Amino acid sequence: MRPAPRCDILCVLVVESTQHMQSLFHGLYDTVITRLITQMRTPVIVEPAGKNSQAATKATPCVRLGVVFYGDYFPYSMQTCSTQYFTSNYREFTKIIKAHRFCEGGQLRCAATEGLVAALEMFDDFAEFDPEAHLTNVQQRHAIMVTSTPPYAEGCRENSHMRYDGFGLDDVARRMREMKVSFSLVKERGKQIEQIEGLLKSANVSTKAPLELPKLMSPNFDVQLIGIDLPIPPEFAAPLNAPAPIAPATLANIQPQPVPAMPPPKQQQQQQQQLVPQKNKADAAALPIDVSVAMPKKAKVDSQPPSAGIVSPSSEEQLKTA
Repeated sequence: MRPAPRCDILCVLVVESTQHMQSLFHGLYDTVITRLITQMRTPVIVEPAGKNSQAATKATPCVRLGVVFYGDYFPYSMQTCSTQYFTSNYREFTKIIKAHRFCEGGQLRCAATEGLVAALEMFDDFAEFDPEAHLTNVQQRHAIMVTSTPPYAEGCRENSHMRYDGFGLDDVARRMREMKVSFSLVKERGKQIEQIEGLLKSANVSTKAPLELPKLMSPNFDVQLIGIDLPIPPEFAAPLNAPAPIAPATLANIQPQPVPAMPPPKQQQQQQQQLVPQKNKADAAALPIDVSVAMPKKAKVDSQPPSAGIVSPSSEEQLKTA
């Protein structure tokens, strides 16, 4: 009787170990990373290895989980990297994650290259030294990086294997392609880390666009997955008929409007006269005629002329003096 086909998956979490990440990581682990591990443990179709092998069958993968915590260089961090080797015991792995104490340092830069090299060394140790390696049928290798701080530009110096001396991010990407490691990135929202984001294209053999989780599912982190088809629950999926967001007004999307032509001076004067409200203007024929106002007043004429016998006091004084 032929043994049942095996499907083994190796997955390494590369986690930034800083005080800033401590307040965010545990919520991320409970809401996102546990879903990723559950998805990797779902049954898959295993293709036959050779011509005489049995037909394709369904098998439940044996997921082996490892973790690398990286911080800053000494003296900003007491330990640059700490690793936990692969285990298939999910409960034990969760206890290790919950019991980890995040270190100081990493306010400006972190030793991200050291963490990625430590993950590559863990893949090498499994293939070269693990006693169960010859019994496994490794179908997938995943490196999931959780970061928030830009990396140092210098090469690796804390590595254990001599082959990784002086490795930079470009060397890490080349080695991941050789080992067919699927690199996924979990980055804090609002942070621009171009050096690490470039690994999504340079380190992956697959040319498919990464699967991005909606913001409702991961409020604090941008999650971009390669090689893990995580189904999105309906409560987190965006509605199909959702209105498109209105872009804020900027100088780039404001189109200049043509200036209207000015009318000639005479036409402009006529338009201004038409715009003036004619409040006191009324039809003269429609108004009632007021006789006292319409007819001009005659000057009053005294019918009795002044008498000649009346002499004014000034005239009498003049006669007396004469």
